[in-house]
Amino acid sequence: MSPETRRVRFTHAGPCALAFLASFSIMAVEMAAGRIMAQYVGSGLYTWTSVIGVVLGGITIGNLAGGRLADRFEPRRTLSILFCLACLSCVAIPLINHWVGRWSSWELATFTSFQLRVLTHVTLVFLLSSTILGLIGPVVARLALSLGRETGRTLGNIYAWGALGSILGTFLTGFFLIASWGTCGAILGAAGLLGATGLALGPRIALRFLVIT
Repeated sequence: MSPETRRVRFTHAGPCALAFLASFSIMAVEMAAGRIMAQYVGSGLYTWTSVIGVVLGGITIGNLAGGRLADRFEPRRTLSILFCLACLSCVAIPLINHWVGRWSSWELATFTSFQLRVLTHVTLVFLLSSTILGLIGPVVARLALSLGRETGRTLGNIYAWGALGSILGTFLTGFFLIASWGTCGAILGAAGLLGATGLALGPRIALRFLVIT
């Protein structure tokens, strides 16, 4: 196999790896979300219902906005910034949860509906990070399509690798990461993975963005 062939194959594998890493991180955050909520609102049915709904809602909003980003900006540079932004939003989750928890102890307690209290708490803590993570998918798809392969095959590979990342993120976080690193450790581990990916995509762009923020 010639060096050119190896280079092309590695290039086409890049977007699949990015879809895998983004989906892995989404599920790591979602699996940890139910545990991190337990301190303030418990870990029952209402909590998990709110977590799943809010994360899916954030991904939906992110996908819609990410499609517009993909049409307007160069994919690689955009992905570098989005992965770094996702890293920062995940790092902020424990802090936001603490602030919302202190506020909710007296403000949200006035809500007559416990379900509404749980949903409000989860939304304030996780909607931002899940929305930012949702931005990544359409830009990855645009990057993959720009490499010139068949549209159906390319998108099928992106979706499949994204689904595989979600599966592995679910099992690895639930069976190993939370038990070994703790809830916050699992979230910060996902943040580290996202940050490293952003730096790898564009070191100068990512560092400039992190310095500005």
